[in-house]
Amino acid sequence: MRTGRSALAPNDDLANKSVVGRTIARPTLFFLALLILALAFALRAYGVGREAFRGDEAFSIGFVQQPLAQMFRGMALTEPNPPLYWLVLRGWLALAGTSEFAARWPSVLAGLVAVAATYRLARALAGRRVGLAAMLLAAVSPFLIWYAQDARAYSLLTALVAAALWTTWAAKRRGSGRWWAAAGGLWWLALFTHYFAALPLALAGAALLFTPAAGRAWRGAVTAGLAVGLAYLPWLLYTGPLLAGQSKNWIQPPSLLEALWRMSVAASSGPASAGASAGLQVAGGVLFIALAGLGTIFALRQRPAAALWLLAAGVGPPVALWLISLARPVFVEQYFISSLPPLLSLAAWGVSALPVRRLAASGRRLAGPGLRLAGLALWAAIALAAAQNHYFNPAFAKSADWRGLVSYLAQTARPGEVVVVNLPDPAFYLYYHGSMPVVTSPPAPLAQAGQAATLSQLSRLRDQYEHIRFLFHPSPDYDPDGFVGHWLDACCELLDDRVVLGFRIQSYDTPSGSLAARQPAVTDFAGGTRLTGYRLADARLAAGQTLHLTLYWSTAQPITASYTVFVHLLAPDGFNVLGADSLPAGGRRPTDQWALNTDVIDAHPIGLPADLPPGEYQLEVGLYQLASGQRLPIISGPARGGDALRLPLIVHVSAR
Repeated sequence: MRTGRSALAPNDDLANKSVVGRTIARPTLFFLALLILALAFALRAYGVGREAFRGDEAFSIGFVQQPLAQMFRGMALTEPNPPLYWLVLRGWLALAGTSEFAARWPSVLAGLVAVAATYRLARALAGRRVGLAAMLLAAVSPFLIWYAQDARAYSLLTALVAAALWTTWAAKRRGSGRWWAAAGGLWWLALFTHYFAALPLALAGAALLFTPAAGRAWRGAVTAGLAVGLAYLPWLLYTGPLLAGQSKNWIQPPSLLEALWRMSVAASSGPASAGASAGLQVAGGVLFIALAGLGTIFALRQRPAAALWLLAAGVGPPVALWLISLARPVFVEQYFISSLPPLLSLAAWGVSALPVRRLAASGRRLAGPGLRLAGLALWAAIALAAAQNHYFNPAFAKSADWRGLVSYLAQTARPGEVVVVNLPDPAFYLYYHGSMPVVTSPPAPLAQAGQAATLSQLSRLRDQYEHIRFLFHPSPDYDPDGFVGHWLDACCELLDDRVVLGFRIQSYDTPSGSLAARQPAVTDFAGGTRLTGYRLADARLAAGQTLHLTLYWSTAQPITASYTVFVHLLAPDGFNVLGADSLPAGGRRPTDQWALNTDVIDAHPIGLPADLPPGEYQLEVGLYQLASGQRLPIISGPARGGDALRLPLIVHVSAR
């Protein structure tokens, strides 16, 4: 075992001279590192509590609030993630509360550790200049910022893997048992944070063992690896059945080129979820490929063992995920987020290689500092542009405005109303504490629940409640064809269909709720049809909105013909401005199929033209035979002897 001055220091100094030139004074190094760390903190702390929890974050909050035994049972039966982050979050929430700001703070702190560990890793392999450059790239990384503001395990995973990679390399260089123990402990913690920590562990370990410069490091590496494996084995046996059957059918397997491109985008500008537009993704991906490629070439010439180590830990996991996806799709960017520190180290090495020693033709030196600064500035500009979208552009919001949605539902709640959702997002259930009960329909993914069980559930809701508020969001996995929405359209009266804060919300009245709002207007038409009443949802509208008129019919005798209902909007001078003709209930309840003495609810939504002049309008209704156009005469009621009933109401239309 080496004693005295660290065995890492001479190699570090050598790297500073041979790779990046003149060394940096320690006070300057400390100041620059502190400045970059402050930047990283500012970018991760800014607005951390502003946006609502997204679904996965809300799941995290609910999961850790279960009794401890139930939480551990969940990790073996339903939730395919190991316990470390859950335990950290559980303890933190008990102290700090469950606000968005509080719940995301552990990820913010882990994000800072990831930036610092990136510096240590890059410095150990390539020197201080490369370490500072890698630290800066990590500080402004949109993908690392995004997950540092997310109540999930990925920021902690990145910090632990980066620290484990650094300590493993240091253990190899120092040959110290204490360093191997530290590396093994960090890998063990990383594996208890996320199962895919096994990929950088296995691939970096293989690169460490099989490079020509491995020397005696294999003994410590094998010992540490066996210790980690044996310590992890009981947990793996506990969760093995769940992991063996786990599938993610929402993930589409990419081609190898697509996988590598997505890796490049994640390492530079970040994907769209982190704020990168299509243009920023292209710019960032191309810049990363150029710098990381140059860094790889330069590193292979200067320090091949370090280059292979970074390639194994950085490129290896995304490629491994792509290979796994050939059998079971698992390739998504967050699963290889721990590869970003070594990938950014390669790109930083490429920045340091920008001052080419001599031009082939002239032998003149290039302006090294200017090129390095230009490369870093371009990278930072792309990254910060994506981060700006993440912070300020609603199109790149990480979460829907669940707080605004539940506020709207609370303000517009009606007695006897139920909220039905056909996509059970955990964030909605976390935020919603309103008076209206909430039901998920289908009760499970439709393919599992089946249409019969879903129909039975919806029928009970129809009979139990007068009003239904439906959050319409069909998804490929849960309600792929909008089965619930189609049933509600056929069963109930649609009164409103609007988008609120990005959510489509439909308001229905069940038959009992609709009949309770009926205004009587008994009028008998020839042929056995009787109008029992009407309902206008809103008599004050703006041009361009939809008028919702409902007519109520019945018959005491069989009807042999199918009649068409007409509804006319009349101007003050009696001129027919707008018409809406259809079979009753949109064709679902033709008159020749009416049951005796049974109410028929006949909704007539009428879209008002955007250029409809403001004023007061009236409505007239009636029936006619479609083939002849002959209207049915009114045989009793206020309009007896006529062929159209003018309803006793006024529709007030204002300018748009």
